Amino acid sequence: MTSSPSSDSPLAASPDHVVERLNFTTKLAYGAGDLGPAITANVLVFFLLYFFTNVAGLSAGLASSVLAIGKISDAINDPITGILSDRTRTRWGRRLPWMVGGAIPFSVLFFLQWLVPEFSPDPAVNQWGLFAYYVIVAILFNLAYTAVNLPYTALTPELTQDYNERTGLNSFRMAFSISGSILSLILAQILFGLYPGDPLMQYWALGLLCSLISVVAILWCALRIRERGADPIIPASIRQGLGYGLIGAGGLGVFLGVSWIVGGASRWGMIAAVLLGVLGVAFGITLVFSTPEAHLVGEVAQKARSLAAAAPNVPILTQLNVVLKTKPFLFVIGIYLCSWLAVQLTASILIYFVVSWMNLPEEAFPGVAIAVQGTALVMLFVWKQVSDRVGKKIVYALGTSIWIIAQGGLFFLQPGQVTALYLLASLAGCGVSVAYLIPWSMVPDIIEWDELNTGQRREGVFYGFMVLLQKFGLALALFLVGQGLDYAGFVERAPGEPLPVQPDSALTAIRLVVGPFPIVVLLLGLILVYFYPITRSVHDDIRRQLAERLAQQKLQAEENA
Repeated sequence: MTSSPSSDSPLAASPDHVVERLNFTTKLAYGAGDLGPAITANVLVFFLLYFFTNVAGLSAGLASSVLAIGKISDAINDPITGILSDRTRTRWGRRLPWMVGGAIPFSVLFFLQWLVPEFSPDPAVNQWGLFAYYVIVAILFNLAYTAVNLPYTALTPELTQDYNERTGLNSFRMAFSISGSILSLILAQILFGLYPGDPLMQYWALGLLCSLISVVAILWCALRIRERGADPIIPASIRQGLGYGLIGAGGLGVFLGVSWIVGGASRWGMIAAVLLGVLGVAFGITLVFSTPEAHLVGEVAQKARSLAAAAPNVPILTQLNVVLKTKPFLFVIGIYLCSWLAVQLTASILIYFVVSWMNLPEEAFPGVAIAVQGTALVMLFVWKQVSDRVGKKIVYALGTSIWIIAQGGLFFLQPGQVTALYLLASLAGCGVSVAYLIPWSMVPDIIEWDELNTGQRREGVFYGFMVLLQKFGLALALFLVGQGLDYAGFVERAPGEPLPVQPDSALTAIRLVVGPFPIVVLLLGLILVYFYPITRSVHDDIRRQLAERLAQQKLQAEENA
């Protein structure tokens, strides 16, 4: 579906320019691609450190080392995968084959992180056996995560080159991302209630259900979306038939799940049947009503794909040199790092804050996390509308300022102030939503800045190196947080034992991580966004110059022919 550019568009003067609008079903399927990574990432960031220390029985130092090693391996994977996906040549494109191939390993390895195998009756030996097991699983899971998620994120600039449409596309993506985060917390609250006093079963059920949802959502995106100028993975001849089949199977799953709920049967199975059934129905609907966009399947799209395939491969060190010399990109790396460092620090320590400082039961924690993510989901659409009017920089500054106030309030919160806890959590969600929306919507602008200056489109490289540097920072932060808790005397819970009482030094460390530390990095993010050079008018000028260059190339090609 296409429409004409508005009269005030900088590209409206070009008769060859078509506004690259995307169908609703395309946006929906694209957004679903972030559901699996979001659910798994959210469960990991909120629960994994706590699971290691209070379920598996690892010390805080060893637990944080597992997380840091996993993040470092993930960071190393990113640029390699980004470059390899840029160089991938298949009839289905460069990105989607990676998602299809990585979906099942992604799901299986996520589930394996929530098992607690026993390696020795000796607690000390068993702890080191668990440490080795979790390190190996973490490295392999992060490899599968990168193989799925990095090519997925690089799809954005390939699906549309329209400024506002990209922000809208990212809104769908982040809506699924935050919804997945909220869903994972709701599932945690339900499953924790279904298996009270049995943390091993709680996390086993949560890990398995989230892994099943993730693999279905990833395949929904990869099998429905098509890349510019490439063939769809599911041929058009069988799309509708397969779609109706999925609708039927999904509807049956929902019916059986609801029947089990009414009959009081299988507690875990009924939830899985309903959720997977809903996903199957939605997947089928997007297949039945899929209509390829003209700008993705036309002659121009095929030519663009051919040009991309013919582009010479640039050595990795040369690409890194170019990336690091792209000044706006360095600002985006910093903004993203600051935003997600604040998210990661708060999310990883929040359950300790709720349970150990606020003296609330473990079952209460998902409700607090839902207050953060639920507000972030609602505000995502509010910030999208504000961004269309005033630009990305102002939206980031507004949201982050609110976020800083919330983090400061959490630091001064006292046990028993439960209402204030939920209010501050909701206020923090207003800022968390800009961390989801704004940095990722800036990256496609950087890619076009680079294209204007170099004549090449290197989506995978920019996305890869952005996440590389961000994850090295997060690895260091998580390692220091865990080591800090260990140094402060944090007492881990042995498997099967009640929660220990934490010393004052450990409680102080928890409060510092939930308040002052995130505030410092958020203030740095505000400084970076103030100096970020690509405004709306700058981006419009970039697009105008790229359109003029394309028109000149087309004219020269016609003259040569």
